[in-house]
Amino acid sequence: MLEIFRFVFEINFLIFPISAGWLSYRKIKGKPGGRALRMTISSLIMMLLAWTGIFMNETREVKADYLHGIERFFSEP
Repeated sequence: MLEIFRFVFEINFLIFPISAGWLSYRKIKGKPGGRALRMTISSLIMMLLAWTGIFMNETREVKADYLHGIERFFSEP
């Protein structure tokens, strides 16, 4: 199950910047976002869900490392 979540995350990690770039290009040209906006938002949501799935399926030691890293990131000025 962990490998499926990682695969979905990697795919969406590639799709998100491409769709965001496409959305930016369309907005610069003055065209409506439409499909690019929906693709960007859905890719971001899938990336967050996949990251949550990866986190939930990891071992306790890896989860502790993730949480410790997040705490360290927010505690540093």
